[in-house]
Amino acid sequence: MKGEMNEMEKGGMKSHEKMEGMKGMNGKGKMKGGCKGHGKGMKGMGKGHHGMHGMEEPKKEYAYVREVETGFDETVAKVKEELKKEGFGVLSEIRVDSLFKEKLNLDMEPYVILGACNPNYSSRLIGIDINSGTFLPCNIVVYVKEGKTYVSLLLPTVAMSVTGNDELLEVAAKVEDILKGVVDRV
Repeated sequence: MKGEMNEMEKGGMKSHEKMEGMKGMNGKGKMKGGCKGHGKGMKGMGKGHHGMHGMEEPKKEYAYVREVETGFDETVAKVKEELKKEGFGVLSEIRVDSLFKEKLNLDMEPYVILGACNPNYSSRLIGIDINSGTFLPCNIVVYVKEGKTYVSLLLPTVAMSVTGNDELLEVAAKVEDILKGVVDRV
């Protein structure tokens, strides 16, 4: 089996049919019983399920991250300035490093979460689905790691994708484009 897996990893295996040594395979790529959720039609399996245990789905990028040349305080000020130019206000500012020091006596490099919101887009989202407010505000993080400053944006389209609502995703895509521009200009 080890030899078969190595061949599969190299791209030599095209289907389950060539994996004759694997138990539970009937030669047509379907699992035989023994495992809840497997079987006819793969009922109950999530989208993208491989049908085989031990195989992870590829990780989805959920953040847009950029290293910047400026220091932490200057970067935070620049992010706020760029957000304002785009009609976004900062509704919340959480200094995670200070919070962790106070509550856990944990030292870390500077780290802030900025909760940004644009009333025009927020009202559109809530008008489409009142529960979409649970995704607000949009989070932009500024942090220092190993002496370098970074700006990170939670991608609104990735967050909103769990809704499966195309109208919400359309608005989220517009917001995402604007916020990526903000991050790029910092």
